[in-house]
Amino acid sequence: MSSLLWIRLRVEAPPPAWDAVAAALERIGCQGVELLDAPPAVVGYLPKERESLVESFKQRLQEFPQFGLPPVSEPEVTEVESDTWQRAWKRFFRSRKIGERIRVQPSWSAKRPQAGEILILLDPGMAFGTGSHPTTALCLELMQQYLKPGDRVADLGCGTGILSIAAVRLGASEAQAVDSDPLSVLVANENTERNEVAAKIAVREGDGWNAIEGSFDFIVCNILSSFLIQTASQPSRFLKPNGYYLVSGVIGRNWRSVARSLEAAGLHPVERRKRRQWVAAIYQKP
Repeated sequence: MSSLLWIRLRVEAPPPAWDAVAAALERIGCQGVELLDAPPAVVGYLPKERESLVESFKQRLQEFPQFGLPPVSEPEVTEVESDTWQRAWKRFFRSRKIGERIRVQPSWSAKRPQAGEILILLDPGMAFGTGSHPTTALCLELMQQYLKPGDRVADLGCGTGILSIAAVRLGASEAQAVDSDPLSVLVANENTERNEVAAKIAVREGDGWNAIEGSFDFIVCNILSSFLIQTASQPSRFLKPNGYYLVSGVIGRNWRSVARSLEAAGLHPVERRKRRQWVAAIYQKP
């Protein structure tokens, strides 16, 4: 049986344009969006059967200057197979310790964790999130500091499921993991099984805040700045009193807009961390 075919769209773009490029990719049906630091670029994967939409994506990029956005490159369009993606991850994804307690490594690694380390085994598949990017690493570090045993957790934009798995391994009683990408949901479910935490993690396909139910002690949202700003009023609806909201995926120059939105919604800033050009922060509901 032949491998599933995908169209890879890569656009070199300065960070101020990343949110707009990512939104344009998602609008044509890209399954996940990847942000690259050097050179700065946005990458999306489009199912082969949607290839006819590439031209409308190109036209959208050409309109950016009309909206005050910096110009971006013509998209680089290549055809890839799913097994090509798998081989690439196996070449570059290695065992890595993040923070004081968590070690993340691929399912094919033979490295043994040291005493006291929490091991998370991942197979990225066609989803994003291995802990290697600063946005995910910062989340894992802050979770180790602020998440408490017994917490009920929500993970918006779960990707591979890495943050939900980490939450449960750190002592959370349960987690709801949500992603709009059906492939991410598939991969996250496989990874929860692989790490023997599936009984405590409900993974579902859905639209962000509309897909979670109940109230939570801890919510993590590693998504683009535009989403954090547009939905700033939502965390207080779902957080318990004194609950924490962990945000990540924010480029430094967008941070002030994100912070103003969250504080205007009544959330209290607790801690902010920056790595390279990326910012993550913890907020608390009074």
